[in-house]
Amino acid sequence: MSPVPDVSHADETVAALLARDPRAARVLLDHGMHCVGCAIAPFETLSEICTIYGVSLEQLLADLRSHCASKKEETT
Repeated sequence: MSPVPDVSHADETVAALLARDPRAARVLLDHGMHCVGCAIAPFETLSEICTIYGVSLEQLLADLRSHCASKKEETT
């Protein structure tokens, strides 16, 4: 995943995140977010889905960063 998700990604749509890194779907699913195959994914932002699912945006972004870092380590 590039660039590493940070607070500036709060307004990124779920579809854009998944297009950039399809492996991010695992992080969303781990948080109980079933946006991965949702028809609304092109329109809802990460910030919005956090509100909908009651997940901390900061925690989701941290988990996405961690996921990204672990994938980089696997490829190097």
